[in-house]
Amino acid sequence: MKKAFTLAEVLITLGIIGVVAALTMPVLIQNHKEKTTVARLKKTYSVLSNAYMLALNENPDVTSWFPSDEISENSKIFFDKIKPYLKIQKECGFEKGCLTSGYVKTLDGRNYTIYDERDDEYRFILSDGTTLWFYISINDLDLVNENGIGNIKVDIDGKKGPYTFGKDVFLFYITTNKIVPYGTQNTTINSVSFDYACNKSKTTDVNGIACTAWVLYNENMDYLHCNDLSWSGKVRCK
Repeated sequence: MKKAFTLAEVLITLGIIGVVAALTMPVLIQNHKEKTTVARLKKTYSVLSNAYMLALNENPDVTSWFPSDEISENSKIFFDKIKPYLKIQKECGFEKGCLTSGYVKTLDGRNYTIYDERDDEYRFILSDGTTLWFYISINDLDLVNENGIGNIKVDIDGKKGPYTFGKDVFLFYITTNKIVPYGTQNTTINSVSFDYACNKSKTTDVNGIACTAWVLYNENMDYLHCNDLSWSGKVRCK
């Protein structure tokens, strides 16, 4: 007689495999998504920094770029200066429909603002689908105190993601000579720091905007999974 598994044994084995897959697949998918986000954000940061550097080579006196204090006008001017050094799929300008509709969420799940309805930030889409919008305010004291002239908001997956600060929406501020990620160690641009504005357990108006530097420098998004990370101590949940 030939030995073989019974139908019941096969079904039990398949059931066990199914349970294990159900427990592990969400974790694997989440890990892959976070690694993809890290890679795309690093690429976008490199592209923006390089474009800004090349524009500065043409005219290093950034203050001379802007003839007035008008935010929308200056946002468009800044775009025009670095546009030649970017691969752009679509230029949306101030028109609605380029950005994800509805509220962008804070990291702790609250509504922040509807960027698609604002008319003072210049928006466009890169060739890889990354959506960006520029906000240039040369008299914003919080920015000026850090030698800044404005900020850049990046939605790394366009309209496909959750549209949440620290998950798929990340911020950089623009100084007169470089682009800097929000949440950099020992920097509190706009009075926010990693501890204050990149922690799911805290209820802050801008929670999530200070996650950008963490993603770039530590190459992880573990702040989504634990609340006790710090620049000077624990940099991973495990």
